[in-house]
Amino acid sequence: MGLIERAIGGAAKEAKAANDKIAILGDGSPFELNYALLRAKGVFTPTAREEAQAYELRAIKRRLLRRIGLLQRAGRDRRQLQGAGRNRNLVLCTSTRPGEGKSFAAVNLAVSMALEEGIPVILIDGDPARPRIRSYFDLPAGKGLTDIIKDASPTLAGAAHRATGVPITVIGEGSRTPNATDLFGSLEAKRFFSSLSAHLPEGLVIIDAPPMLATTETIALARHADEVVFVVEADSTPQPAIAAALDELLELNPNVSLLLNRCLVPAGGSHYAAYEYYEKRAADDQDLPVVERERG
Repeated sequence: MGLIERAIGGAAKEAKAANDKIAILGDGSPFELNYALLRAKGVFTPTAREEAQAYELRAIKRRLLRRIGLLQRAGRDRRQLQGAGRNRNLVLCTSTRPGEGKSFAAVNLAVSMALEEGIPVILIDGDPARPRIRSYFDLPAGKGLTDIIKDASPTLAGAAHRATGVPITVIGEGSRTPNATDLFGSLEAKRFFSSLSAHLPEGLVIIDAPPMLATTETIALARHADEVVFVVEADSTPQPAIAAALDELLELNPNVSLLLNRCLVPAGGSHYAAYEYYEKRAADDQDLPVVERERG
């Protein structure tokens, strides 16, 4: 039994309870995970447990769960978790520019966490200009993140889509709005994300945000996140662009992890070949980021 399995313990047995727990926020519309569609899009499914992608995802998940403290929280009583203060469970996925695989990474993390670890996940599309999340689950357009924040709604009713038998809930992007940056930076947005975090202490909220250099909306969303997963397309993204985006992110959120996507290795193609994280140094003479690597 691996580290994640031991730490999470009986989470898989509690999947139904976790799914019901998410539903308390609002009556999410039930839907069935379309595994054929997910496989066609390259997303992890139960039949892919022994494939290279699954091993890579486990390495990524292990590091991410350690960093946000979910491994430590997994063995604690839920009543203790509810009174333990803010949970570090809001994860934001972004990239430098479009097409680097941030949505692909967000969906893979969400589905893998829910299916393989039994961890309840709320997956949110925070990219109203270029929404991608609904397409992975064949969900219709409709009320979503922007509407929830604008309405200051205390529930997810009408905006959430809850997978049947799997602890994953999907929230679409919602209506297009001309002032998304202001909306995502508002007090209403802060209250919404804080309520999700507090409501799901043993789970994750994963937000698929726009590319950093495409809009200022990501900066507004990153202020609510506890951890940022920054996706970089191997041998494609210009280093100056990566540096500019990271500098901007690190100014407001020091917890930035870097995920290398579409990296080819000698044995064949690989979706993910490296997972690195950057931590901002406190000392003035050590302003370069610290980098560690864990290969899957």
